[in-house]
Amino acid sequence: MNQEQIDSIKDNLLSQLENFPEDQRFEIKDKILAMSNEEFEEFLKQNELLSEGAEGNEGQDGKKQCLFCLITEGKIKSYKIAENSENIAILDINPLSKGHSLVIPKKHVKLKDLPESSFELAEKVVENLKEKFSPKTFKINKNEVLEHGVVEVIPIYGDEKERKKASDEELAKLQKIILEKTEKPVKKEEKIETKNEEKVEVKLPKLKPRIP
Repeated sequence: MNQEQIDSIKDNLLSQLENFPEDQRFEIKDKILAMSNEEFEEFLKQNELLSEGAEGNEGQDGKKQCLFCLITEGKIKSYKIAENSENIAILDINPLSKGHSLVIPKKHVKLKDLPESSFELAEKVVENLKEKFSPKTFKINKNEVLEHGVVEVIPIYGDEKERKKASDEELAKLQKIILEKTEKPVKKEEKIETKNEEKVEVKLPKLKPRIP
């Protein structure tokens, strides 16, 4: 793996530590930060977090060990905001902005094999976030972490500085807002009743001309 891939995987693992048992969280973080690139790759292999030619990235128990596969299988907690037959969209737990999301294929695929449906779901997420929060624009990034391709949807408001860890309460509240259906006001047709007023002709008496 090159340095960019290693940094990306480290960042993603660190951002997902909230999903690990509390007694392991700090120990894993310290280990990851202290590892050299070679030690980090070995750590991934030992923990079956890095597939090596085995399609689907399966461990000894036959179950997928990829972080994103575990998320799509519901084995790691996430905050889902959209789904189609091939993908789910979740809130990033270490977001750059409000509504920062990841579209994850349910099947373990590499970046080059991302299905068209991933981008279709990303577009739906964009439309929903645009309606709910009115960002100025969006950044759509394609990434590969642990050999699993994902599509990143980042709303841009203009005040983005750095990623910040979001609490469970913040993510749950944001998820609720995003999933709420926006009811468009129904325009009521105003019926204007036109009354047919009968014209009444008033006949004035003819006056005889006055002779002075």
